[in-house]
Amino acid sequence: MNIEELKMHKFIVLGYEHYTPLGVIRSLGENGIRPILIILKSQIRIASLSRYVAQVHRVDTNEDALNVLLKEYGNEKYKPFVYPCDDNITEVIDKNYDLLKEKFFISNAGKAGRITQFMDKWNIIELAQKHGFNVAKTWTVKKGDVPSDIMYPVLTKPLSSYPEWKRDYYICNSEEELKNAYDKIQRNDDLLLQQFIKKENELCVDGMVINKGNKMIITIASTYTYVLPDYYSFEMIVNNFTDKKLEVIFQNMFSEIGYEGIFSAEFLVDSNGKLWFLEINFRNSTWSWASTKLGMNLPLLWANGMRNGEISDDVIKSIPKNYIALVEVGDFLHRVMKKKMISIFKWWKGVRKANCLYIWDKKDKKPCLIYWISLFYHFIAKKGGAIGNA
Repeated sequence: MNIEELKMHKFIVLGYEHYTPLGVIRSLGENGIRPILIILKSQIRIASLSRYVAQVHRVDTNEDALNVLLKEYGNEKYKPFVYPCDDNITEVIDKNYDLLKEKFFISNAGKAGRITQFMDKWNIIELAQKHGFNVAKTWTVKKGDVPSDIMYPVLTKPLSSYPEWKRDYYICNSEEELKNAYDKIQRNDDLLLQQFIKKENELCVDGMVINKGNKMIITIASTYTYVLPDYYSFEMIVNNFTDKKLEVIFQNMFSEIGYEGIFSAEFLVDSNGKLWFLEINFRNSTWSWASTKLGMNLPLLWANGMRNGEISDDVIKSIPKNYIALVEVGDFLHRVMKKKMISIFKWWKGVRKANCLYIWDKKDKKPCLIYWISLFYHFIAKKGGAIGNA
């Protein structure tokens, strides 16, 4: 990989104040590339405080982010690389593919709106089932409807992501509980009901694809050290991905979609070790920072691959046994303060033991320090109210 050639291009990160874009910024910054950040305004800052950011554009909406991208960087000599870091901005970029494709290197599936088509959970579940993944029985319904063949317990799931979408997940053991859940769900859109399978763990895989879905690598596979029944966990063991059968299924799915970009995919693991497909995120995920720390820098690998159409044979590195990655702030807020699962001393011991922290970095301290201060100020101001950690 020729970093000096990549430096001829601008690198632009899009998203909101979160540690997902922070991981992309650091992945680039540690290799001498200072990215431009176009970010939604927020009271709590983290990504925009990184020492590696060259310039920050603060915007009110994702549509404003698109306008800044086109106006400020739409006529560069060398096409900039663009990294959307959440589902909402990914959808905006995808739907405007025709405006952007000649001006930027962007995640795409060959035509406007095609990524968005498969961000719909019903569509991606159907595709996953077609290619051989195990999928729990699923219904798409209008809010309020009860399928005649429903089997309890079921989980309510939005068809697509929106702010605070995880609050609309409910486990329902009867029709009465389902109707109560309908009353609480924020949106009036169609939604999914899915057979509830008790999870023993989750599997998350991260990788990237180029050449219209025909060249793919999966760099890391993560499982959790503890399970929260109603939320994802914050401490994980990271391993190499070795399941060749699943790799073929992924390759076939991306080839059919025609996808080029960074991705992550999630599975539920049941008590028998069986994998159940959940979703694919067509963007860089939070966990990819661990991939960078392990010598497999997905933001750079994708840029290099988009530029020259190749993925080097020596990209995949061997991951040490019991490699631990930890979202230290989220872990503290959920396991220490909210759930009271562990003491602050055990939490601190886990921080010291972790091989990869997602927020603290000794070479880029300000985001972590200000983030902690902001969160605790927010917590005190709300007298113990919920603290966002999306």
